[in-house]
Amino acid sequence: MQLTLSKSIPSPLSTHLRFVHVLESKGAFLLADHSKVVLLRFDGSMELIANLDDREYQWEGIGAEFALEVAQKRVNGFKMLSHKEKELFEQSDAYKSARDIPVATYAHDGALLVFSGKNVALLEWQADQLMELKRIKTKGRDPIARALHPEENLLVYGTNYGELYSQAFSEERFLKSTKVDQLPNTCYQITFTPDGRRMFVAGLGFVKSYGYDDHVFTPGASITTAVRSFELVEDYLVLNKGMHGLDVLRITDKPERVAALDPPFMTDKMYYLAPQKTFLLISGSTNEWALLRWTA
Repeated sequence: MQLTLSKSIPSPLSTHLRFVHVLESKGAFLLADHSKVVLLRFDGSMELIANLDDREYQWEGIGAEFALEVAQKRVNGFKMLSHKEKELFEQSDAYKSARDIPVATYAHDGALLVFSGKNVALLEWQADQLMELKRIKTKGRDPIARALHPEENLLVYGTNYGELYSQAFSEERFLKSTKVDQLPNTCYQITFTPDGRRMFVAGLGFVKSYGYDDHVFTPGASITTAVRSFELVEDYLVLNKGMHGLDVLRITDKPERVAALDPPFMTDKMYYLAPQKTFLLISGSTNEWALLRWTA
């Protein structure tokens, strides 16, 4: 496999982005800062979608199409609330009573998981009101990374001290919590394979893999490497190593590096557009973007 730089683009936005969404139906990335929203297509062409002038994006007009896709897409297993649902959530007691700014995501069958500091709550909609079903405290130190298993019944979270926990739950309550591992350092990202049988965890100076079967995690490969984030692409792991470039690892019992690339800048964020096999790299330090092609 090979990564090829196809285009480098000076960013038309500020370094403080409000959001970045991958729109597979459009073959594009949707990005926004405080002043405007732009659509960046996989070929590098760009379209201004809206001027914001410090206002919230209202997802009107063509934005309504974008909003539908964004709401349906799962990121690390979680599905986002729609724009209207987010407004209702911010009016709810669960939001107003939270000590830390809460984050709400869909888990399964209309049930929401709401994260706020070391609290996790399970809620459901009753008409336009949110009803809290159960609330628990997370284990260990502060959770900073989380993922939902594809079967939508298991939450995994990692802490700033490298503790890795799993938390099972049903439609109405939380079940058993288990410590999966003590990681070498702070946890950045947790991702399951689509079939849910493998899990990859990255953090400060490491990447680890685990097998998963019948609620049991089995440690697999452990790699010492610089890493900020990663993407699972087919049978490969693409590592964003920040100032150290990108590495492509073939996923086996002993992962091996099969390709590498040094982008023209330090990569802070990386996103993958699967249908067009295109990566978007974003640099916060130089405020540049780059598009990469993924080829066999």
